[in-house]
Amino acid sequence: MTLLGILSGIAVLLTITMFISRQSMLGFPCAIFWAITGAHAFTLSTIPWGDIEFFVFIGSTLGMTPFTAYAAFGLREKRDSLAEEEMDARGYGEEDDPFIDEQEEESNLENTERQKTSKRTQALRQRAIVRRTR
Repeated sequence: MTLLGILSGIAVLLTITMFISRQSMLGFPCAIFWAITGAHAFTLSTIPWGDIEFFVFIGSTLGMTPFTAYAAFGLREKRDSLAEEEMDARGYGEEDDPFIDEQEEESNLENTERQKTSKRTQALRQRAIVRRTR
């Protein structure tokens, strides 16, 4: 097996693994291996626009390298809740206010949830609350 086949195999396996596992950290190694594969294919190319190595160079360097870099950016972890964003903004374990008004936080959270949810979802939640209290 030639070096071009080994490099392209590693690049393909890394790319597939990145998308299956949804790990954005694999985007940088993917982009590096696609760039190395393209550079090696360019050194093997003898006729511009005339042999397969040149097309591998174009496809991997100009196509797959930016694609995997942008895909890694798109696979970043997004914050799911307001608490995670607040924790990141304040820092973990830092207590700037010794008194926490839990009732106010709950009412603020309920207000933001009501603004985001539809009327049907709110009605379903109300019915569930009534069912639990019976």
